[in-house]
Amino acid sequence: MRSRRHSHAGNPAADAPASAGSSIASQSGNVRRAVIDPDFAVEARGLTTAEAGRRLAEIGPNRIPARDRESLWSELLESLREPLVLLLLAVGSLYAVFGELHDALIVFGVIGLVALTEAAIEWRAGRAVAALSALAEPKVLVWRDGALADIPIEALVPGDLIELRAGSRVPADARLVESQDLAADESLVTGESEPVPRGAGDPESVALLAGTAIVRGAGRAVVTATGAASTLGRIAGLVAETKQPKTPLQLRMGELARTLLWAAIGVSVLIPLIGIAAGQSPKEMLLTGLSLAFATIPEELPVLIVVVLGLGSLRLARRGAIVRRLVAAETLGAVTVVCTDKTGTLTENRMALTDTIPAVTLAGHRATPPETIDRVLCSAALASEPAMIDPIDRAIRSAAEGHGITRATEQHFPFDQTRRLASGYAAVADGRVEIGIKGAPEAVLERCSAWRDGDGVRPLDEPMRATFLRAAAERGRGGRILAIASRMLAAQPPSRDVSETELVLEGLVVLRDPVRAAVPAAMAALGSAGISVSIITGDQPSTALTVAAEAGIRHAHILTGAELQGLDANTLARRTADGAIVARAEPADKLRIVSALTEAGEVVMVTGDGVNDAPALRAAAVGVAMGRVGSDVARQAAQVVLTDDSFATLVEAVREGRRLYDNFRKAIRYYLAVKVALVLASAAAAILGLPLPFTPVQIVVLELFMDLGASLAFVGQPAEPDVMCRPPRDPDARFFDHGMVLGLLAGGVTLAAIVFASFWIGLDRFGLSGARTVALVTWMIGHAALGLAMAGGVRNPVSLLRNGVLLMWIGAAFLFAAGLLWFAPLRDALHGAAVSLDIVAICAGLAALVPLWTAALGPPQPPAARNLTASRPAPTSSQELP
Repeated sequence: MRSRRHSHAGNPAADAPASAGSSIASQSGNVRRAVIDPDFAVEARGLTTAEAGRRLAEIGPNRIPARDRESLWSELLESLREPLVLLLLAVGSLYAVFGELHDALIVFGVIGLVALTEAAIEWRAGRAVAALSALAEPKVLVWRDGALADIPIEALVPGDLIELRAGSRVPADARLVESQDLAADESLVTGESEPVPRGAGDPESVALLAGTAIVRGAGRAVVTATGAASTLGRIAGLVAETKQPKTPLQLRMGELARTLLWAAIGVSVLIPLIGIAAGQSPKEMLLTGLSLAFATIPEELPVLIVVVLGLGSLRLARRGAIVRRLVAAETLGAVTVVCTDKTGTLTENRMALTDTIPAVTLAGHRATPPETIDRVLCSAALASEPAMIDPIDRAIRSAAEGHGITRATEQHFPFDQTRRLASGYAAVADGRVEIGIKGAPEAVLERCSAWRDGDGVRPLDEPMRATFLRAAAERGRGGRILAIASRMLAAQPPSRDVSETELVLEGLVVLRDPVRAAVPAAMAALGSAGISVSIITGDQPSTALTVAAEAGIRHAHILTGAELQGLDANTLARRTADGAIVARAEPADKLRIVSALTEAGEVVMVTGDGVNDAPALRAAAVGVAMGRVGSDVARQAAQVVLTDDSFATLVEAVREGRRLYDNFRKAIRYYLAVKVALVLASAAAAILGLPLPFTPVQIVVLELFMDLGASLAFVGQPAEPDVMCRPPRDPDARFFDHGMVLGLLAGGVTLAAIVFASFWIGLDRFGLSGARTVALVTWMIGHAALGLAMAGGVRNPVSLLRNGVLLMWIGAAFLFAAGLLWFAPLRDALHGAAVSLDIVAICAGLAALVPLWTAALGPPQPPAARNLTASRPAPTSSQELP
């Protein structure tokens, strides 16, 4: 890499454009600078685009090592190594050894279709995850061609000059060249729990490590290492193959799969032995046993979990919620408490001037002349920064412009913590100078000697001063209130002290951060779903109460951060589980509340956008960060990122989480019901000494339809009408409750009985091949009808119109059944025989009993709900919000 030296190498801001509002050198405070190592000397105005492109081509993107996404061919080979596919290969090979080449080709064809389908699904899922990762990828401010640019972190190269602020994550290894009171959280890389001071000019503290977070101050740094060469890249290279922990549902399904596996092995051994004892062909029974093992071993359970959660995550992404971990998609449906911050989540994160109150109104006069409002806004605008960087100044000047006031400030004195006010002045037409002042009411009133009463000015005595202070306290609840004053001088004031005395009070302005329009409806929806909401904010209680009232929270108990210190974990959980407003809270308070609620058995969702929210976001069952205004630290600590920053999107996320869980239960119930039906129908024939209803090849085909139905058809089923009108499910409840077991047994036994009855009738009328054709047609119609019933189509037929995959699957099953009856090549390939249409009518009539019998049992019960009354004792006190 080329080394460069410049006269401003130790001060990159020297040549930076004057328009850069983020320059650290322009800020007050202790600014430290350093000279860069010659190996990483940098242009004071940043790299040029051409030079950055050259270095990017030479070194590569700033991306940590990760396992390369497999090609479609690799995914296909991986699918062929699945145990169940190997079992099918054994069946096909035995057919070939026994000389049944026709059947062997059918089995091998099914193997190819299954493997290709699974490989394509996984390959597309990988592409979708990569696309979602790109959406959630943070950006960084970097100097390019003498101007600040917001670029993806992957485009960073060594030598880039980057800007860092509190809330930023360091995108690559770097060395500080300029800093102001900067500290970094290095816990992610080094395990150091306390923030570490970092500063330019000190060899011991000049280095910044990739992946650390800036928690205080600001800085400018030159990138020294990117990608795999960075500290984080070297660590990530060691753990790139680490697997993501399984979710509780995956673990529960894994236990179920092991239990069913042994049951399936027992069935696939026992039924062939019974058949051999009854005089059936050993060769036929061996193939049947392998085919039954293929059809009954629950190999689809793990795949079903991934498909349901993965497709649900994609649906959420289209609705504005990027799921960074699949576990969140599962947990969303069980959320019982939402802990949210205020600014940027419930509110718009912008100040707006909501009220302008002239002094004459504060004094009790009923009439408020319009010109008095204009005078208040004019003086307030004069006291505001023309560049409108500060949000309060921006709100005041925007309001003034709305009234046609566009006065330019010639000299501005910024807000001073000691004076507690800001001021500015401009010349008027007659050569005099008009001064505008804004600040804390008590600070401004101390400097006032008069107040404006319409067109005149009255002296300000102590009783009237007290009246104005009381009015300011009442009017300012829930917002930021500023007193506005003015003074007219004959000439430019010699000092700020002179300009800010002997003032005339013009009035007050009230500024608030408006509540987002969609928040009240979202709060009502969460309440209907049995989910309580707690607001945790660092603001004062009056502000938090006002926002809560505007958001639709009418009853809540009020706590402050100081009051939390005296509560143990159990009391804290009781006081916040039903919804609370916690004001003057510190980041540690929010984390403590989340931990207490979690220990009490609540499933907590935390929303936030700032650095102070990151600990609670990471500790919550579901952490949700704002994608637009959220800090890098918050987004990377969260499991879900909202691309639209809308609190209303949370309602859709909870709805989708509940829909996913409901549909997963439906899919599992169907999946086990059809396996029970196949085992019972085969066992009945074996026990009665009859040939089995299906050949091994036919069982393989049936399994293909069963797997497609369970894996895909149920996933897209719309939510139940009451999904957001019932309490959250109990995460500790049994997955197989009484209703679910009864439903799958009823469906499985009914389907098995109808299929075996049709097989029995067919044996008497058409012989073995015809009987198997009748049984196969009955199965195809019956198992599709069972799927329709278990998906809820009998109770809510309209919902089927919104599930195209389910309709296509049912249509494919009926088309296949029709092909068995009227398409001879298909029938011959499956060793079938022609049958009369009267039997077809009987089959269709019998199959129609499946959904009728299932519907007669009543609708499937939703998951067991939390007993919120028992788990949440009544609070000791509450307050109704205004």
